[in-house]
Amino acid sequence: MGNDRPTADERGAMTAYHTEPPAALAALARQPGADECDICCEAIPGYVCGDLRQFDAAWLEEHTASCGYCRNELTGFRRLDHLLNEYESHRCEAVTAPPFRGRTREVAHYGTMDSPLGVLLIAVTDQGVCEIDFGRNQTLADFQDRMRERGFDLVPDQEAIRPVVEQLSEYFQGTRSTFDVSIDFSGLTPFARDVLQATAAVPFGGLATYSEIARRISNPGASRAVGNALGRNPIPIILPCHRIVPADRSIGNYTGGVDIKVTLLSLEGAVLPAGGRVS
Repeated sequence: MGNDRPTADERGAMTAYHTEPPAALAALARQPGADECDICCEAIPGYVCGDLRQFDAAWLEEHTASCGYCRNELTGFRRLDHLLNEYESHRCEAVTAPPFRGRTREVAHYGTMDSPLGVLLIAVTDQGVCEIDFGRNQTLADFQDRMRERGFDLVPDQEAIRPVVEQLSEYFQGTRSTFDVSIDFSGLTPFARDVLQATAAVPFGGLATYSEIARRISNPGASRAVGNALGRNPIPIILPCHRIVPADRSIGNYTGGVDIKVTLLSLEGAVLPAGGRVS
């Protein structure tokens, strides 16, 4: 009977095969006989769920920008994912917040600040900070329209946001790791509030996954709904949704832009190895 045990070289090759990360999508697409559209379509679910590595997501975005077929596939999957998000969110939220038209509107004072991330648009009420937006992603008019849709009547007032600006400035300078400003959660559903409060408990420099947040709010099957709520976080940085990552501990997506997420995690001391993964 022959010796079927693998040699040392063969064992090393098998170990490398099982431990090396999967090849980049761009590398797979360059292989002889590869179909870029097949590779793209197989990766779309992971992209929509935020599970792709940053460079793979960039390749997919570039491909769908020039390929109508794959762009349509991506659009269709996003619509399906949105429906699933809505279903799961409603299933997890036994009580929903009243519509803005059915409750008293609030006055919000707003202003801007310069930051390493560009201009930030900030709004506060008597209850606390209610909105922080990245100015690079929208105009002041867009910000004002969205705040009015949320039920706020806006008043420009740079002095009113000064305490928030001071604490954010200290954070960006590396002299502050926690925030002690009040938060106005008005207009958010109970589920979204639970998600954001659990997210706020993730410490500076720390990380948690969507599933971990779901377990912390006693909804272990609500990872998708957690991601949906964090994608609509009205007070990023202070409510640190940038510290929440996919189950594989990759960077994932970020509403403000993945580069902002990388910047914030780097500022807090998270190590970002090659491939855009955090440890």
